[in-house]
Amino acid sequence: MRRRATKELLFLLAAVLLLLSLPQATLASEYDPARPEMLETRNLRAESAIVIQQSTGEVLFEKNADEIRPPASTTKVLTALLGLTYAQPDEVVTVSAFAASIPEDASRIGLQAGEQIRMEDLIKATMVASGNDGAIAIAEHVAGSETAFVALMNEAAARYGCTRTHFTNAHGYHDDYHLSTARDLAIITREAMQNPEFRAIARMTTYTVPETNLSKARTVRSDARFLMEQGEENGNYYPYATGVKTGRTSLAGYCFVGSASKEGIDLVSVVLKSGSTARWTDTRRLMEYGFSQFVSTSVTELYRANPKTINISAFSLEDADLGRLELSLRKTDPAANDSLVAPKDRAAEQERVYNARTQIEYTRTLEAPVEAGEVMGVMTYTPEGVDAEPVTYELIANRSIQRRASLAPSVEEIKAYTDADPNPFPRFSLEFLIIVLLPVIAVILLSQWLYKLMTRRRKPRVRQKLEYKTRYYR
Repeated sequence: MRRRATKELLFLLAAVLLLLSLPQATLASEYDPARPEMLETRNLRAESAIVIQQSTGEVLFEKNADEIRPPASTTKVLTALLGLTYAQPDEVVTVSAFAASIPEDASRIGLQAGEQIRMEDLIKATMVASGNDGAIAIAEHVAGSETAFVALMNEAAARYGCTRTHFTNAHGYHDDYHLSTARDLAIITREAMQNPEFRAIARMTTYTVPETNLSKARTVRSDARFLMEQGEENGNYYPYATGVKTGRTSLAGYCFVGSASKEGIDLVSVVLKSGSTARWTDTRRLMEYGFSQFVSTSVTELYRANPKTINISAFSLEDADLGRLELSLRKTDPAANDSLVAPKDRAAEQERVYNARTQIEYTRTLEAPVEAGEVMGVMTYTPEGVDAEPVTYELIANRSIQRRASLAPSVEEIKAYTDADPNPFPRFSLEFLIIVLLPVIAVILLSQWLYKLMTRRRKPRVRQKLEYKTRYYR
């Protein structure tokens, strides 16, 4: 009996020790929002996930990114991109009976057979409402049939570099052979986000479809609003989110292809087979991990850390800094993007790019007097990229410098004095200077000629020896 009691006591003590150790073990595997760089695959509910840098395509984090899965309505990213590529926004699309007769359990815009709608409105409504009817209408208008459009989709996916993707329809409704991977979907989305029209559509969470020949205006909404719209009751809001597309079927689970931008860093993420709310949590964690892998600064910040100092001539002898002038920087277009992004382990790259891609041109002589706030020159930063627009800055004097009183006025100052003189005497100009100097030059030349004439030595005359020229002969 005592042995049994002892065993039970030992068992109870072991159980207590195990329970005490559980919180520490659990804590080790929990996600810490304050340390997003510590993300692990077990911190994600999604069965497949990836996050990449949008500009380079570099993979920052992945989880089963090459496992083949049904992509659901994330398929529509490529459908919308091809619609924007091969059709004009104002083209009128006539909805076919096939497009209007989609299955009852499929997401839809509510298009009717024979309805006419502009391509731009159709693409926006298809992306926001995730309408399968809209996707088929886009496909038929672009390629003549959905089958032909699907061939175009597979060709485009292969061209972008997707190796494990095969589409059988334009919308993502389940088909055993309609498959992709998190990696391939990230590649497609990265390609789509390079299209300005697509980027604008990707941000939409609500859209009002204009009135058509068969329907009044209607408003559609996207589930992505739970990630992208700020609200008191929305705990899933992520301020850096910029799109893109949701997806869900019973076999695909809850999916989301997302994009986010922060301090000049653009990311694309994909989560497949996650949960209804977990797809937003997974997306935020992927994005935060991605942002944690970079350091971001700007040309303005780098300049302010080491501002330009110039030497001004003709400064007053009372100037404490002896003519040294520090220049402040003012961006001509405050909205212009001058971000410099580099991986954490290559932070010095920002300084190299800054030095190599900025040029300074002074727009006035570096001579006193100088007034505080005066524009002394222009700095130009040329971002990397073929289509990147140069960013310009004004270099501003941060203090005044007086001119030395004993110095003779410069030509510019003389001109300024004469221009400001109310006297009707002719203004100072090059022509006026020539007219004034011509008589002076003439007098000088004449004086030199007279002087030479008067001081010239005369040659002495040779005297002839007198001789009798008459001869006498005896």
